[in-house]
Amino acid sequence: MTETEGRAVVTVEEYLDATGRALSGMAGIVGGLGDDLANTRPPVQGASSPYALLTHCLGVVEYWAGGLVAGRAVERDREAEFTATGPVAELLDRVEQAQRQLAADARAADWSEPLAQAPNPGFLGPAGIATKGAALLHVYEELAQHHGQLEILRDLLRPKSTIRRGTGVKWGAVAPGTIGAWVADMDLGVAPAVRHALLDAVDREDFGYPHWPDGDPVPAAFEAWMATRHGWTPSGGHTRVFTDVLQVLQVVIEQTTRPGDGVAIHVPAYPPFLAAIVRSGRRIVPIGPSPMDGVRLMVLVNPQNPSGRVFRRDELAALLDLAERHDLPVLADEIHADLVYAPHRHIPFASLSERAARRTITATSATKAFNLAGLRCAVAHVGPPDLRARLDDMPPDFFGTPSTLGRLATVAAWRDGAGWLEELRGTLTANRAAVGAWAAGLPLRYREPEGTYLAWLGGLREPAPAGWLERTARVRLSEGAEFSDGTDVDTSDFVRLNFATSPAVLADILERLTPALR
Repeated sequence: MTETEGRAVVTVEEYLDATGRALSGMAGIVGGLGDDLANTRPPVQGASSPYALLTHCLGVVEYWAGGLVAGRAVERDREAEFTATGPVAELLDRVEQAQRQLAADARAADWSEPLAQAPNPGFLGPAGIATKGAALLHVYEELAQHHGQLEILRDLLRPKSTIRRGTGVKWGAVAPGTIGAWVADMDLGVAPAVRHALLDAVDREDFGYPHWPDGDPVPAAFEAWMATRHGWTPSGGHTRVFTDVLQVLQVVIEQTTRPGDGVAIHVPAYPPFLAAIVRSGRRIVPIGPSPMDGVRLMVLVNPQNPSGRVFRRDELAALLDLAERHDLPVLADEIHADLVYAPHRHIPFASLSERAARRTITATSATKAFNLAGLRCAVAHVGPPDLRARLDDMPPDFFGTPSTLGRLATVAAWRDGAGWLEELRGTLTANRAAVGAWAAGLPLRYREPEGTYLAWLGGLREPAPAGWLERTARVRLSEGAEFSDGTDVDTSDFVRLNFATSPAVLADILERLTPALR
């Protein structure tokens, strides 16, 4: 144990863990920015570039630990540190070397001894540093302070509009110069609570097998969110955790129907849902005038994708009556439930009555409202007792499980993300209004969505209109025909537009589309 000038008692390994996290965090920021951005000064008076700030931190480590603690001769040009530039890879190599040397110096030092040499008058630092332990503590304080500054510099230099970075398909699958407005991901970031939960796990390097002493936290977070947000209290013990809603659909199809059976669903519908029904050897039966012969499962998507319809209570009651007449379990996909626009309100299907609850499998996730699709975590509240029993009889690892990070993000979203969600809904409401005003001046069939961030635009005359618009307007939309594939419903003159982006990007999208649509 070591004590520094009456300050808190820490072990050398605790000290090295703290300084190592700070240095590794800064290296990760600079490495993530790359050579160009890391060597750029943000437009803030007095700010250094990330490269220069990390260079300064290495100067602090080398001088205070290497010089004043270990006694090595250290030449340092403090002013030049704040203007340093160069390749990021070389700087990251220096960080690794500095971490190794700091560990050796801290372990070899007697923290209570006086400094190994007299400090340079220009680098005195805080008053009262007279021992090696105090000098090492100053190193930590400097690293912690500048780690926070580097996070701010990163956010200033890499705003959320740099959406072509990373591995996301929405922008990664389109050609340079083309705007992605197709797949249902948002360009609007994530809730701070989610980001903090993930960064905390990364800082802890907490990627091992999870241990939940009080049980998996996801079902409890889901149940509290539904009760608070939608006025429905799910039954305790009925919630199961899956990787995504599509997996829930596939599992429910396999457990409640047989090949050749019909699955009733509103068409147009989310294309992967249609594909899952067909791949399973079942028949797609559009809800409506189609006869319900041989139907063994109803799938209700509410809010509906792609139309954005939010079903009223009387409409849900009619669907419940239909399900009861044919004795159908109902899979209610409510993944867009948190993205409903006033005066409309989401009503969970299972909340209609006790009868409804006993035949409903409610599938949802934080992924749409909180922009977490790649983290793969969803829940299913399984009302039918016989289905619940069959699922529980399956081998525990048969369906796989979401990662720890997916669970942490989901819990953080549902427990602490409400404030961010309200801000997001304000942005989406304004974007929806912009799309409505734009569509009103064009020869389109368009009904403003009551939920989701998806605009369903019809009346286009070109064959495969989404492909045509991508070629002519350099905007990728979703092809309408995909939303009725495998059925007799014709949606070939429709496209789906995702308006969950910044107002500036949305304005560019609409400006590009206008000449082509006219």
